[in-house]
Amino acid sequence: MDSLLVEKAYAKINLGIKIVGRRPDGYHEILSMAQCVDLADVLDFELASSDQLTCSLDSLSTGPDNLVCRAVDAFHAQLDRPAQSFRIHLEKNIPIGAGLGGGSADAAAALRALNRFYDQPFSNADLRQIAATLGSDIPFLVEGGTALMRGRGEILESLSWEGAIFYVLAYPDVEISTAWAYGQLGPSLTENSPYFNFIVSLSGGCVDHDRLFEVLENDFTPAVERTYPIVAELRSQLDRVGARATLMSGSGSTVYGIFDDRKTASQAQSALQRQGCRSFL
Repeated sequence: MDSLLVEKAYAKINLGIKIVGRRPDGYHEILSMAQCVDLADVLDFELASSDQLTCSLDSLSTGPDNLVCRAVDAFHAQLDRPAQSFRIHLEKNIPIGAGLGGGSADAAAALRALNRFYDQPFSNADLRQIAATLGSDIPFLVEGGTALMRGRGEILESLSWEGAIFYVLAYPDVEISTAWAYGQLGPSLTENSPYFNFIVSLSGGCVDHDRLFEVLENDFTPAVERTYPIVAELRSQLDRVGARATLMSGSGSTVYGIFDDRKTASQAQSALQRQGCRSFL
């Protein structure tokens, strides 16, 4: 493909997630810290006579329901000039149904790429507004980085911390539907927990990541680990190879271990790969 635009779509992990209520519109209220990681899909754009999406993964739908197609349509609906048509190829590296926001990352990348092509007609705030009509994770993934997510995930507060942190992601080759995971939540949602109290005490700026890693919590974990014991086993494996903390991302199924240095993280990833586990650093 003779690319006109190339845009990376970075995955995210949830550094904890609390479900704090159900909204009148049917969505759940969440409280989560999200972090983009190096694992990424890649979108290649070229001009065409009509819009077309292709994908390296044959099992992924490339029809109008795909989030990339929906993002292109939503962007053009807000554009105050004639729209171009594109042939887009999606190189899929982020596992599907893995709790890494792959589809959302692809949509956010499409919005960024189109904004570049049309010479920045929209601010990042504008792009986040468009993104919010497409999905809960997409506003965060427009800019990425590290952020506190509230509401459906569309209310964002940028955060940072000092020093480098390395994550080893382990994917158990299990796709978990987000809708299924939400359906497993019990009727009572407990707000009061060390993670909840830590998150609500944040006021922006620099995060004490040592304290954060002590209180990590994911409300989806109990139900997912009951149904998919491999998730708990992967967390145990990461503990055994030296992770300072482990957690499942989003509604699963990917789990990650947190490491202070690249060498130890790389050794942990190699150990997982020797056991046949698909893993990423």
